[in-house]
Amino acid sequence: MKKNLIKAYIVLTVLLALFFLIDGRAYILAKSASYKALKVFEYYKSIELSSTEGTINKPHFIIKNRGADEGFVEEIGNLLEKSYDLIGKEFDYYPNKTIPVFVYGSMDEFWAHNKALEGQAIMGLYNMGVIHIVTPDVFAMTMEKYELNGPILHEYTHLVVDELTGGNIEIWFTEGMALYQEYNIYGTEWGEFMDYEDEYSLEDLRGDFMALDSDKAYRKAFLIIKDIYSNEGDNEIKEFMKELKSGKDFYRSFMTLRYNVR
Repeated sequence: MKKNLIKAYIVLTVLLALFFLIDGRAYILAKSASYKALKVFEYYKSIELSSTEGTINKPHFIIKNRGADEGFVEEIGNLLEKSYDLIGKEFDYYPNKTIPVFVYGSMDEFWAHNKALEGQAIMGLYNMGVIHIVTPDVFAMTMEKYELNGPILHEYTHLVVDELTGGNIEIWFTEGMALYQEYNIYGTEWGEFMDYEDEYSLEDLRGDFMALDSDKAYRKAFLIIKDIYSNEGDNEIKEFMKELKSGKDFYRSFMTLRYNVR
């Protein structure tokens, strides 16, 4: 594994240097390759960290327990496997490598390992091929409610969209895709009963998405993706993601899709 880490680091260094020498589609492809190298680095680092006491192995996931009740960790593992099947059917894609997952039994434990998010009550996080999950008891949720409204399906969708696009996406798009799958599979609709006087535009979402009002921004992202699915169908979405993985410019490719929410 250490050899793989070293190789990933060398590839990453070379590709970062190339960023200053190329542009256009070649730049996007090089950027995607560099991102992939970073993911390889993070993957092997996480696998090594996970191969210790407190690890639960599932068919497609290796789960590291960080201060969580073992019963919750086991149930979360089962939900991850369920999401693997459900999202796999939606996208015709089943990752063939073991996916690292860290499960936290408190926000303090989560913040201790994710310093950049300290103080934020986050249920789940996807980053560089690794899933981070906070257990339902932290949010006073039953496992049934947690499945429908929690982070499992959402974060796993991020991983699949990331894999299918080679990371060539904008934040609002992957958030909208994850929210749409919650709606499509579980009937959970983000912001369904919220009243918005002013909506963000696509350009607002394409700016600093994380700086926007989260309720409004996530709602708008969901509505755009929902409308694309209604007008184009899932096959067009899959083709769009293939184009992104091949190095097509996100915005130019996206604007060829038909949707009514502006």
